[in-house]
Amino acid sequence: MPEVPLKGQIALITGAGSGIGKAIATILAGQGVNLVLNGRNHQKLTETAETIKQSHPGVEILLAPGDVTQSSKAESLITQTIDAFGRLDILINNAGISGKIALLQEISVEEIDRTLATNLNAPIYLMRSAIPVMVRQQQGVIININSIAGKTAFPYWSVYDASKFGLRAMTEAVAEEQRTNNIKVIGIYPGAVDTPIWQGIELDSPPDPKGMLTSESIANAVLFALHQPSGTYVSEVSVSPLQPAL
Repeated sequence: MPEVPLKGQIALITGAGSGIGKAIATILAGQGVNLVLNGRNHQKLTETAETIKQSHPGVEILLAPGDVTQSSKAESLITQTIDAFGRLDILINNAGISGKIALLQEISVEEIDRTLATNLNAPIYLMRSAIPVMVRQQQGVIININSIAGKTAFPYWSVYDASKFGLRAMTEAVAEEQRTNNIKVIGIYPGAVDTPIWQGIELDSPPDPKGMLTSESIANAVLFALHQPSGTYVSEVSVSPLQPAL
């Protein structure tokens, strides 16, 4: 079956300033996809855009910094996208944080709220705002960058686990809701990825990057899912290191 051509499509990517989000933006630009880049750090988004433009000057890029853990900001981001491009073909919910890794009773309520807001609430708000647009188009793809922790619960990661299990449930439920509208909702489940997220995690010994996935490997998984023919639905992609460090 032929691959779905992506050139000229519009993709909104959260957490696009570094790591997996930057890698996804770069690989989609190589396919001729026009980009809306979201994140909290305007400088990092600018650097991502400048790097992409050097290699792909024909790609249109809209920088849309903001905190999408607020429902109004998430709704505004979808509106910005439609105002700029007239449509939204691909939504990639990538932004995420690890939160504090500790016994549950040692994690503050503020930290719990922050983790759930970033990893679960924000994707929900964005899906809720993007789906009516995709329903009108009768076409769209939503990809939620999850984690192996969305399938297997790990001790000391309980709040992170909960946020990722919740995202998995939302992904699967909304996928079934939107099949008849030709909207695909897909979960990507990576093992440990060598990204800046590890800088804020206290571990007895840091994981060996050689036993971790690269951001580019996750971007390739996203591209694989997007290239599936219109009548084919890959509901999830699990990616793990061949010899994991964790």
